[in-house]
Amino acid sequence: MDWNGDGRNDIIVGDRNGYLTFFERTGSGIDDLTSAGHITASGTAIDVGANSAPVVVDWNNDGLLDLLIANEASSQGIRLYMNSGTVTNPVLTTWSYIQSSGSNINRSRCCPQVYDMNGDGKKDLIMGENDGQIYYYQNTGTDASPAFSGYQAVQSNGSPIDVSFGTRLWVNDWNENGVPDLLVSTFEGYVYVFIADLTGTADQTSAQVQSGFAVMPVTNPVHGNFNISVQMPMGGTVEFQVYDSAGRQVASLDAASLSEGANLITIEAGSMATGVYTVVATTGSSVVTCRMVLTD
Repeated sequence: MDWNGDGRNDIIVGDRNGYLTFFERTGSGIDDLTSAGHITASGTAIDVGANSAPVVVDWNNDGLLDLLIANEASSQGIRLYMNSGTVTNPVLTTWSYIQSSGSNINRSRCCPQVYDMNGDGKKDLIMGENDGQIYYYQNTGTDASPAFSGYQAVQSNGSPIDVSFGTRLWVNDWNENGVPDLLVSTFEGYVYVFIADLTGTADQTSAQVQSGFAVMPVTNPVHGNFNISVQMPMGGTVEFQVYDSAGRQVASLDAASLSEGANLITIEAGSMATGVYTVVATTGSSVVTCRMVLTD
């Protein structure tokens, strides 16, 4: 995550006391990190009480990185700080709570992640909680203006996932099949891997797979340009966008006229940094995605 737009990956760390510390990368080595102090809003160090859990994401698709911050107390909710500065000089001022159906999302020791879980091209929320379960909030708004109206407990083998307590998670395509999987840790120190099936977490993903419109990497990980196989149930025009792990659009491809059946599309990676990227393909009202890992 490049917080200050200098082309180097930095780290923002939450701590037990509720603060966030910015570690700026000053060189190309893994040890070239320097503490730049606490992240501030309106000149004051951000303090969410205890156990701050930050997520860096371009929430409104304006090209600037914003901050979501969860915490220990269920009564405090998840704060959203919008960046009103520039790419190289982030500025945070006021904040609001993330809501679902008009009420603040309140979960004890919440640990959220922002990820398109159902392949519809929009940011969703998924989070662990102190009770050991994992909760998925589907985005019912748009990608640039997320909205939520309820949640589902994420299940495994027909029952809600329950790993005792202190659930922390990371979303990752563990087996590189284009479907997001979950790495889940617990208070006792164990780490579990939950492999998703092809129907994903919501009905929309299943409908997309069955419709015949699909995109998938030709190879993954990839070095160089993104070569993508596009399956079309009938001929039509398709637009492509590429987003980085923070939700920023980093590349696009003008609408291409594709034929029925299998098509090969190349998207130039250009000067993209190594990391995980999401390719979003749109034809008419159908949207599908695939994830690609770009290596050196």
